[in-house]
Amino acid sequence: MVFDATRKVTYDNLKTWYTEMRNNCPHIPLVIIANKIDLDPRTTKRSYKYIEDLKVPFNFVSAADGTNVVKIFREALDLAIDYKANPPKDDFMAEVMDLLGDDLGFEEVKKPDDGDDEF
Repeated sequence: MVFDATRKVTYDNLKTWYTEMRNNCPHIPLVIIANKIDLDPRTTKRSYKYIEDLKVPFNFVSAADGTNVVKIFREALDLAIDYKANPPKDDFMAEVMDLLGDDLGFEEVKKPDDGDDEF
């Protein structure tokens, strides 16, 4: 979840967004991101109690200048890979994904043989 570090209303909305997300996806991994730190670097010095209480990964980023962007994508991908490899036993979405198996169409796409062997 991303909020604008320069607009308090977006931080306040995290509570609603978090509740909605957990009601629909109780186990899905979560990373919270404070964006736009380039506009006001003081935002990185503030205390974000609600996020601290959630005990979830939290990062400051600037999409404008790229600060921590690669870091958050790596972290989110690592969490997603771990979640896929170790889904909670009572997670409905994990059961659905198991039932679908490889029918999702994400398998490797193979090029047709055009007879022109490459070396």
